[in-house]
This record gives sequence, structure tokens and C-alpha cells, in this order.
Amino acid sequence: MGSMPEGDGVWKTGFPMRVVLFANETEQYAGVRHRALWYAERLAVDGHTVRFCPTAPVGWWRRLYRGKPRVSKLLYLLLVLLRRVAQLRHVPGADVVFLKGPLFLYGPPVLERIVRLLNPRVVFDMDDALWERPAYVHSPFVGLIDYAWPRKMAGLARHAVAGNRVIEAHLRDHGARAVTVIPTCVDSARYTQKTYPMRGAGNPVVLGWTGIRDNLGYLRALGGVLAELSREFPLELLVVSDGELELPGVKVVNRPWTAAGELAALQDPDIGLMPLEDTPRARGKCAFKALQYMGAGTPVILSPVGMNTEVVEDGVSGFLADTPEQWKDRIRALAADPALRERMGRAGRARVREAYSFETHYPRFLEVLRSAAEDTGR
Repeated sequence: MGSMPEGDGVWKTGFPMRVVLFANETEQYAGVRHRALWYAERLAVDGHTVRFCPTAPVGWWRRLYRGKPRVSKLLYLLLVLLRRVAQLRHVPGADVVFLKGPLFLYGPPVLERIVRLLNPRVVFDMDDALWERPAYVHSPFVGLIDYAWPRKMAGLARHAVAGNRVIEAHLRDHGARAVTVIPTCVDSARYTQKTYPMRGAGNPVVLGWTGIRDNLGYLRALGGVLAELSREFPLELLVVSDGELELPGVKVVNRPWTAAGELAALQDPDIGLMPLEDTPRARGKCAFKALQYMGAGTPVILSPVGMNTEVVEDGVSGFLADTPEQWKDRIRALAADPALRERMGRAGRARVREAYSFETHYPRFLEVLRSAAEDTGR
């Protein structure tokens, strides 16, 4: 499968569909790769003409936004907006336009309305409860987000793709004409089966968490549990993120996310964690952190919130944990039993290959695009 160049990439194959695919972030974000970029690559391999349009090159984000002062962040957002306007030139000649999330995070969907005027064959994709305010985001611009974007898009686009049933129901309740549920998938060819090392006495059990810095608050809430367990047996927490975490009484290893190191970040832990709070925003999540670990063969412990309860059969392909005592018991059980870790890890990977693999859901994605391209109505 071909790789995608940074910035606006184009493969020219000429047949049979011309697809313009917009992503709502840079390529370092898992949702962009798994719900947009990988589909773009596969479409190109299958002979379609695909133009992939992320918000900006990753280098812009690193130099101007991450950890930078507000003035620098404003400059970044202005450049993103100008780049988005320039990308609209690709819309009129497309057979179908796919929007992975908002074209510009802040303000009403003005750019989306322009796209609709230029080309009515629009499909939009949602993999989060964007109508709810996120729990741990403290950006100075968060007040500018239009939380009515999903409702407005439901009446604007011809087709919608929802990452789970919660999102599907919200879109249908607000008038979406056609909604197809496609989970955030794992490519089994990229996420290979891990090996299960036998750790000697005194070696720490490695717990893993991966995600963006905005979601570190969910993990921080588990700090008391992890500190108590750290007093019982050697324990290490591997955090792979664009941010860093410190937890009193817990040995935390912070590792920056990189594309080259993504698989190792999922395979290195003995146990993958996905704690969540039971909130409307969290119920709209697509369990993707769990699916990533499971796809690599790492056993998982999840909060029983939203789609998490669908992807894991408790005690078979992973553990569900709600209360602090349940979290401690589940971690203790896996930490003490390497055979259980391997058995549960293999069962989790089998579950992903069966129900949440890229190979399984790509035909459904392709059918959504074909349906929109063939829709002759306005």
C-alpha cells in the first residue's frame, strides 16, 4: 500500500471515481489515519483518483501550535483557514467529497456550506460526540467551537458515516437522510500479533495508555489506583502521547508518539488501559484505544462506557472495570498471570479481526462513496 505525502497528496489513476477527502486534523491523529488516510490509500490502489487534504502539514503544528503561546496558535489557525479555502478548488470536479469532521474547528460550518454549493455529493464522517463539550480540553479557543455542527451537517450532507450507534442516533434524530455505521477500524496487516515475554521476578508489569494530551485527564483519574498497586508490586505506566503525565507514587514513562513507533507503543505494554468517565461525550467515543491494543494482541481493561461494552466480552477478550476496586482487581489478575494475559490478548485480537478490521469494513465505506456519487438529487 502506498504511503501518503505530507500536505495535499494526489494519486492520479483516473477510474472510476474522483474523491476529495478532507481530514479534520493533521496525519499524526489516529482518527485521521484510520478513518481517512488509510481509506484514501486503499481507494488509490483500487484505481480511484484521490486527493487527500489534511488541515496542515505536521511540521506546521509542531512549530506553531504545540505548546506555543496564544499568538503563535492564532497564526497557525489563520494559516489552516487560508489553506482550507485554497483546498476548496478541488471540490467542483469531484464525484464525491468526503469530510472527516469539521473543515475548520472553530465557528459555524461556513466552509461546509460552500462545499455543498460547489458540489452536492457530500459525505461527512463523525467518530466522536461533537455536540458535547470535551471534559479535559482547556484551549483558549474552546468557546469558539460550534457544538451544533453535527445537527447542521445532518441536514446539509447527503450521507453520513457514524463511528458508533450513539452518533448514528444523534444524526438520525436531527434529520440525516442516510447514515451508515462504520467503526474506527484496525488494519491487521499493520497491527501484527505481539509476542508475550516472560518477565522475571522483580521486573515491572508495564501498563499502557496512548492518546492525545486532551484525554490525559481520564488516565489521571486512575492515579490513586495505580499508586496503591505500585506499593504492592513493581509497576510501570507507559504513556504515549503528544503530552506528558506525572502521577505521584507511580513510575511513568512518557514516550512521544511517532508513526514509526506506533506498533511498538501498542505491543510493549503487558496491559492496555482505557479509563473513561460515564459522560455524554465519553459515551460517543468509538473504543478506538481499546481496538488498537487488542489489534496488536495486548490484553485490555476498559471502563464500561459506550462502545467499550460492545468490543469486549468481559473476562474473555478483555476486562471491564467500573469502580476503583474493580480496576485494582483486574490489574492484579492480569499482572499475576502471564498465561491469562496471552489468552486474553489473543482473544482480543481475534475479536478485532472478526468485527473491527479495515478489511471487513472497507467495502461498506466504498459503497457509501458510490451511493453518494450516484445520487443525482440536490
